[in-house]
Amino acid sequence: MRKSTVAFLALALVPALSLAQGAGKPTMDVAAKILDFGVVTKGEVIKADFEIRNTGSAPLEITQVRPTCGCTVAKHDRVIAPGAVGKIHAEVDTASFSGPNSKAILVFTNDPDNPQVNLVVKFDSRSFVEVFPKPLISLNVLQGEPASDKVVLATADGSPLRITGADAGGGPFKITYRELPEKERIPNLKGPQWEVTVTVPADAPQGMLNQKITLKTSNPKAPEVAVSVSGIVRPIIQVVPGEINFGTVQATAPVGRNVVLISNRQNAKLELTSVEVDNKAFTAEVIPLTAGQRYQVAVTLGAGTAKGTHRTILRIATNDPTRPSIEVPVLAVVQ
Repeated sequence: MRKSTVAFLALALVPALSLAQGAGKPTMDVAAKILDFGVVTKGEVIKADFEIRNTGSAPLEITQVRPTCGCTVAKHDRVIAPGAVGKIHAEVDTASFSGPNSKAILVFTNDPDNPQVNLVVKFDSRSFVEVFPKPLISLNVLQGEPASDKVVLATADGSPLRITGADAGGGPFKITYRELPEKERIPNLKGPQWEVTVTVPADAPQGMLNQKITLKTSNPKAPEVAVSVSGIVRPIIQVVPGEINFGTVQATAPVGRNVVLISNRQNAKLELTSVEVDNKAFTAEVIPLTAGQRYQVAVTLGAGTAKGTHRTILRIATNDPTRPSIEVPVLAVVQ
C-alpha cells in the first residue's frame, strides 16, 4: 500500500475517533449508600428509597438489581437521563428478624467506572411487646401431676398494655393472665406488666409438647404475641420397650425369652394383678424387682414352636386408676 493511501485513511479516521470520544458516558452517584432506620418494631415493613443521580453525559442504565435474603426490591428506575435523579425502592419485612440487622442490595449499571454498587438497609428489630425472661416455656411433666410455668409481658416504651385473650394453639394447656401490681413487677421496666401462667393439667395425654400459644393484646402495635411451649408429658408408669420382637428364630432353637421393664414413678405402690397372652406359643410371668415400684415381665417363646409368624398381645392388668391396663405387642418368626 502506498504511503499516500495510508496517510489518507488515517486522516479519515480522526473525525470518527473524535466523535466517539465526545459521545460521553454515564456516571452513577448515590446520595446515601446506607440507610439506617434505627430501632423498628418487629413485624414492621421498612420502606427504603435510595436516590440515584446520573452526573454523567450519557443515559445511566440500571441493568440489574439483586436483593439479598429478606429484602425485596419493589421497583426501580431502569434508565436515568444525564443530570436526572432516579430511585430504587426496597422493602424489608422485619417479622423474622431480631436485633441489629443489615440487608444488602447489589446494583449493576452501565457506568464503566462503577459497574456495581452495594446499597445497605440497616435496622434494629425489637418486639414492641417483650416477653420475659424469653418467649419460650419448657415443661417436663409427669402424667397425673399438673405443671406450670410463667412469663411476663411488657411494652418496650412503657405504653398501655392489656391482655384480652389467649389461644392455646392446640396444646393441652390452661392459660391464665393478670396485671401485676407494682410491688411484683420486674424492676427497671416502664409501664404495665402482665403475668401469663401456662399450665399442663393432670389429665393431659402422654406425649411431646410442641405448640405456639398466641396472646391477644390491646396494643395496636402488637395485637398478637407468640410464646412457644415445648417439653414432654411422661407416663407415671413407664414400659420399656414398647413392643417385643423375637426376630427370626429356628424351630429347633432353645427356648427364647424377652423382658419388659415396668417402672412406677409415683409414691403409691403399683401392683400387677395379672399378665396373659392369647397365643399358646408364648408364656408370660412377673418378676418383682422392687416391690410396688419396678417389675420385669418375661415373655417366653416355647421350643419346638411351629414354623410361621406368631403374634400376640401381652396384656398386663394393674391397680393404678390412671393406667389400669398395659398392652405390649409380641412378634416372632419361626423357621
